[in-house]
Amino acid sequence: MCKAHFILVLPALCLAGCGGDNNGGTTDPPSDPLDLTAVWELRTTVTSNTCGMPNGETDTDRIILIQCGDRADVIAGQGLWGSATVSGQAVSFAGTDVETDEGCESTQQSVGTATGSSALLEGTFTTNVTFDPVSCGPMEACTVETAVRLSSPTPYRDSCLNRDQFGAPSASPYMLPWPAGESYVLSNSYCVPTGGHREQQAYDFLIPIGDPVVAARDGIVRQIKEDSPDDGQGTDHNHVMIEHSDGTVGFYAHLRQNGILVEVGENVTAGQTIAEAGHSGTTDVVHLHFGVYDDWPPTEGEDRAVNFRNTTGPVDCRGGLVNGATYAAQ
Repeated sequence: MCKAHFILVLPALCLAGCGGDNNGGTTDPPSDPLDLTAVWELRTTVTSNTCGMPNGETDTDRIILIQCGDRADVIAGQGLWGSATVSGQAVSFAGTDVETDEGCESTQQSVGTATGSSALLEGTFTTNVTFDPVSCGPMEACTVETAVRLSSPTPYRDSCLNRDQFGAPSASPYMLPWPAGESYVLSNSYCVPTGGHREQQAYDFLIPIGDPVVAARDGIVRQIKEDSPDDGQGTDHNHVMIEHSDGTVGFYAHLRQNGILVEVGENVTAGQTIAEAGHSGTTDVVHLHFGVYDDWPPTEGEDRAVNFRNTTGPVDCRGGLVNGATYAAQ
């Protein structure tokens, strides 16, 4: 029998070394009325079910809630899980998850309501599970009832969120920084308070060492560095900085040692291969860090929110890319 979960674990990745990790400082707690934009601990306890799970079974995961007015997006391990609506001190959730267990694909639709404060929400959820007859055979649908507790939120910093002005992806001047036809997972999004982006409007994409990195926008190469080894232990990262026609600067970091294919002063066009992805600098996993600064030379805390016109991947209610989601370049 496939095991039913409310939602999946959200990986917490501390990705240091991307132009000022800002590990110090404090974060003000959210204030009432409900301020949901935070990384939450999610604890679910089975209370009754027909799916073969023992009553009392408990899972502890992490989720992100991004609030926009009376709506919140719910972001879990595979990206955008669902949405929530806020009314007073109550939050009503709805979402769908698809899982595969030993080849059997199940669809899990969950609804529920939690009430409380900006520090603790408690409630109950119902998850209806259906099974794909081709991959699972003749398995009957079932239901899991759970008690849910959301607690210990780590809130986003207003100093970062207040710089968010994404705009519509279709109008973005930026393309994804890899060739058309390729897809990669976003492992760390903008302003996330539990990793290296707590003050950065930047993204980390899980791009393997050696895969091509392309210019996200036309511009002039202003700075390169390529002498750090690909061991994830260095004090600095290989990078390319490209100034665009409006004065903004694209920043591509953790590139491969001796893998940069452009020179300072060179004009590049969007989609042109500029480097190979790498593992330089201090970083837990192999990835490409991409962000855009307001002007040259770049200054930490003076960057801007961006999304990309050549992908159908999800954006949250603010217009930013979603942790855990996969993005394909068109």
